[in-house]
Amino acid sequence: MSGSRPGERRRFQLSDRQVGLLFMLPFLVTAAAFMIWPVAEAVRMAFYAYNPLRPDDIRWVGLDNFGRILDDPLFWESFSQALVWTGWSILLQTVLGVALAMLLHVALPGIAFFRGLLLFPYIVPTVVIALNWRWIFNSEIGIVNHALLSLGLIEENIAWLSTPDMAMLSAILLNVWKYTPFVIICVLARLQTIPTELYDAAKVDGAGAWRCFTDITLPMLKEVLVVVIVFRTIWTFNKFEEIYLLTRGGPGTSTFNLAVYAFEEGMANLRLGVAAATGVIMIALLLVGTIIYVRVSGFGQEDKTS
Repeated sequence: MSGSRPGERRRFQLSDRQVGLLFMLPFLVTAAAFMIWPVAEAVRMAFYAYNPLRPDDIRWVGLDNFGRILDDPLFWESFSQALVWTGWSILLQTVLGVALAMLLHVALPGIAFFRGLLLFPYIVPTVVIALNWRWIFNSEIGIVNHALLSLGLIEENIAWLSTPDMAMLSAILLNVWKYTPFVIICVLARLQTIPTELYDAAKVDGAGAWRCFTDITLPMLKEVLVVVIVFRTIWTFNKFEEIYLLTRGGPGTSTFNLAVYAFEEGMANLRLGVAAATGVIMIALLLVGTIIYVRVSGFGQEDKTS
């Protein structure tokens, strides 16, 4: 080869871009196997009628599964209950998460212990929490009714898991208790990066605690809250195990959300095509909702006033 010295060997070298892609390869393979392929298979199955007990009987039905879902009153009931379940869960998680994060941001002796303790609900398995929650909210022997009766706040036991409104409230409280620590961790991490000089300057100008919160803290938390709310909305809207373990969608169908509806269609009624079509509708709803929310919140847009 021209320009090379005798006996000199060319070494095999990769560019930085190629090295980066090589390190990303395991993730890409895993994502394709466990994320992309299942979604693609669900989309494909949504256009077929398939009963797992008759694996050879699979028929192309086009949009019939979607038409069946949209004509089903239970689907619309599940959809409205999914909005209630998701909306209240996210609202309470966000408000409590920000409030508790600000409390844990205060430099006090032993505060690191409490910061570590807040992870406990997040790391406990959901099945353990649900079983304990069923005992806590038991109408006869539950500790919640016992405490409320002892304090004189109620005169008779509340059927927490046996009445529609109370069952939904119990499921929401379980979700809030378990996942508020995620919000706290994200918000607390952002709070620790806000320069203290901003608060000092605001206090010199006569701003009180509420003014500092609205003019400094909230604007600084905007981007992290947008991300947290988007992720928590997606995860909560798709949640199945908490509701099913706690109430099994009951009493009746009063705590059905779309995930429980899809499970019942696929596992109980053996209509896997209908269940897959429900999943496709859920994906579409979440995608459209996320795009609208991100655009309305202005996340990622540069400040044009500067």
